[in-house]
Amino acid sequence: MAGISPWEIRFRNAIRPGQVLPNGQIADKSTALKECLLAVKEAYERSPVTGIASGFKNSGLGVGVPDTGRCILSIENGKIHIRSSAACMGQGVATVLIQMVCETLGVSPDVIIVEPPDTSRTPNSGTTTASRQTLFSGEAAVEAAKKLGVELKKELAEGKTLDVALETLEKREFYGEYSPETDPMDSGKAFPASHVAYGYAAQVVELDQHGKVACVTAAYDVGTVVNPKAAQGQIEGGIVMSIGYALTEDFPVKGGYPQAKYGKLGLLRATDTPEIHTVFVNQDERLPAAHGAKGVGELAAIPPAPAIQGAYYNLDGVLRQKLPMENTHYKKSK
Repeated sequence: MAGISPWEIRFRNAIRPGQVLPNGQIADKSTALKECLLAVKEAYERSPVTGIASGFKNSGLGVGVPDTGRCILSIENGKIHIRSSAACMGQGVATVLIQMVCETLGVSPDVIIVEPPDTSRTPNSGTTTASRQTLFSGEAAVEAAKKLGVELKKELAEGKTLDVALETLEKREFYGEYSPETDPMDSGKAFPASHVAYGYAAQVVELDQHGKVACVTAAYDVGTVVNPKAAQGQIEGGIVMSIGYALTEDFPVKGGYPQAKYGKLGLLRATDTPEIHTVFVNQDERLPAAHGAKGVGELAAIPPAPAIQGAYYNLDGVLRQKLPMENTHYKKSK
C-alpha cells in the first residue's frame, strides 16, 4: 500500500547505533541490523517468490536479574585446564573457551584441556539459556586468562620456555568472573540498559515453482565470530528447526500434556532441507567483553517462520496465520 517493498520498509526502520530500541535501551555501537538487510537484498530481489524477516535477540538474562559467568584456569601437569560448568548442547562452548583462552594468552591449543562440568571442580557458570554462554563464560575465561597471563609474562621474561613456565606455575589457579549489571523493567530510567548485548539477523526464503523451500539466505550480526564453522552450523540447525516449526511439525497439547509421540510430530526430513547460505556481518566497533563476541543461540531460529509466511503470501496471496502453515507443499488443510 505504501509503494515500497518488504525489504525497503525493514531497511528504512532498521535500528542503527545510537537509536532507541523498543525497550528504551540505546542501540550500542556494535549494532549491525542494517548490514544484515543489505547482505540479503540481492537474494530477496532475485525471485518473485521470496519472503523476508528480520529479528534481534538479547545475550544474557538481563532486566536486572543476577547473571554471572565463571571460569577457573588451573595449571596441572604442564597443561592449562579450563574449568567451567557451561553446558554444551552441541553449540561448541568448549571450543569457544579454548579459543578465548588461546587468543588472550597467545598460546597453542596443544597446552589446553577443557574439563567436563563437575560441581567438585567447575564453578557455577549459569544456565545455558538466553544466548549467553559465549559472552558470559567466554569473558570469564578471558578474565582468568589475563590473570594467568600476568604470571606467565613474568616467567617468560626470565628466559623460560612456555613449558618450563607452566611447570613453575604448577597447581596455581586463576579465577575469572563476568557479571554485568542490567536495569530491571521497572527501573524508571529513560534509557535503561536492559541487556548487555544484542545480536541481529535477516533471512530471505525462496520457494520453487512447487511451493517448496528451495533456498534460505541468512545474514547474522553476532559480533566477533569466534568459530565460523561452529557458528554456521548452529545457524543452519536453527533454520532447519524453524522450517519444521513453520511447515511440518504439529505439537498438540491438552491440559498441559503432549498428545503426540516424538516420531509423529512431523519433524522436517533431511531430504526436505533446503540450500542454506549464511553470511556474517558486523560493525568495525565491537563490544569490549569476550573479544567482541555476542553469541547467537535462539536468534538462529527466529526469522525463518515469518519469512516463509511472506514467501507463500507472494506465491498465492493467502496470509497464513496458523503454525504449522496449511495448504503448502508440505501440509494440506485437514
